[in-house]
Amino acid sequence: ERFKDPSQWIGFGFRVAKFLRSWKEKSEVDIIHFLDAHVAYAYKGSFIASLHQSFKQRIAGDRGLPYSSSLLNLAKRYPYYLISIYLENIAIHKADLLLSVSETIRSEFICNYNVEPLKIHRVYNGIDTDFFKPVDPTSLRKRHHIADEKIILYIGFSTPRKGVETLTHALRYLKTKKVKLVIVGKWENGYRRKVMDGLGDIKKKIIEVGYIADADIPAYYSLADVFVLPSLLEGFGFPLVEAMSCGTPVISTNVGAIPEIVGQYGVIVPPQEPALLAKEIDSLFKNETLRKTLGKRSRTWVLNNFSERSMVMKTVDYYQELIDRKFSLA
Repeated sequence: ERFKDPSQWIGFGFRVAKFLRSWKEKSEVDIIHFLDAHVAYAYKGSFIASLHQSFKQRIAGDRGLPYSSSLLNLAKRYPYYLISIYLENIAIHKADLLLSVSETIRSEFICNYNVEPLKIHRVYNGIDTDFFKPVDPTSLRKRHHIADEKIILYIGFSTPRKGVETLTHALRYLKTKKVKLVIVGKWENGYRRKVMDGLGDIKKKIIEVGYIADADIPAYYSLADVFVLPSLLEGFGFPLVEAMSCGTPVISTNVGAIPEIVGQYGVIVPPQEPALLAKEIDSLFKNETLRKTLGKRSRTWVLNNFSERSMVMKTVDYYQELIDRKFSLA
């Protein structure tokens, strides 16, 4: 369920707990799995839950403060995060076992939430690598009237956590002149203004696509010379894995699980450093051999580590292990 206001998950947790109580009275279940651990704070039965990011990371994600689109937005987020940390603590210590989407996030909850290491099992997220693969982007070039420009791509639901303003400001520092930044996806209310204000003529280099059908996403990844995710925090980073699966070289930041997920198959820079980001983009633009090498190797990396099939099999194996150990929901 996607919420218009992020704080709506708090009420949603009560509704889920009520639903599960009534549902368990009518059905036999082996395992209840919350796909976001914090939502489980109100549930009183046994369960396992997934860990993606912690609210302690989020409250300090922007140079020690919550990431925000304005001072008013910051004032709203801070008390929300304090409440969220409290409820998240309740949920993860209620859980019988936890599944983390990366080793980085596993360490976060062990170190900063005092969770027993044996309680958390890591299973990487996975994608459909048969869907996310290189495709011919010629029709997209025609649709967007792109001739011989180099293409930087960003895809995602743009919130202050994504650091998109770092990418738009990096356009000022690029030495490559024939370049377009393609931005795909929806915006959080108020954040687009923070990203776009004050860009002046640089805006001419930006193509805003907005929402696209899922079927078109691999073509956009294949269109790009470089995919950039300038995030302030990621517990995993689906767009990075999708881009790499499409053979597109990636540049991202040294925050959260990003270095772990990208490995040696992309370029990592500090967050909120537009000049450094521009330097690395220029470097990849100039080196076609490196771009092709990174693209090819990154797809192999994804096939070996982040396939949907692998994720499902490892999760089901873990379920079976718990059932074999007579894991009880009583």
